[in-house]
Amino acid sequence: MSRRDPERSLSVPLRLVGDGQLEWSATVTASDLVERDSPDALRIADVEVPLDSDVAVRLSLELISGELSVAGQLTATWKGPCARCWLPLDGEVRTTVREVFTAEPREGEQYRLDPEHADLVPMVREAVLLELPIEAIPCPHADPCPNLPSEFAQFHDDSVHDDTALDDSAELADPRWAALEALRGHPDESS
Repeated sequence: MSRRDPERSLSVPLRLVGDGQLEWSATVTASDLVERDSPDALRIADVEVPLDSDVAVRLSLELISGELSVAGQLTATWKGPCARCWLPLDGEVRTTVREVFTAEPREGEQYRLDPEHADLVPMVREAVLLELPIEAIPCPHADPCPNLPSEFAQFHDDSVHDDTALDDSAELADPRWAALEALRGHPDESS
């Protein structure tokens, strides 16, 4: 059996906590957080924490009446596409955790505490996944994004505010909206 490096482990022996408080820091790779049943990256939609990237964990652990109170901060990096132009982006997740580990956890509220150690992996994995951006990843470029096709750039340009710009692009309109456009009418027409 190989010895695990305590600086790269999220299995905390309870004997180290004892009756006091333990400050626990570790840096693990994202691959250490992946569930055995699904060896995919930590992913939400198109955003993921690459398996070879580091996840930094700084926690304070305290045993209170047979339960382990865990509080601290997690930091990880993510990669994903811009929601507008699909250029690759990366960012950082910083999240604070405050959780309870107990021998008989309530589903979705607490984590399992084994008699001799606390496995922090499920908590860290869930906290990182919950903080990943889901939809609108901001484009790294100013409006309008130079990577957008010109017919879409006008919709992201803050200087376009009047209906004349929309009328100039009528040939770009989706024909499925024609019936609604006909009902729209003009302000000078009577209803």
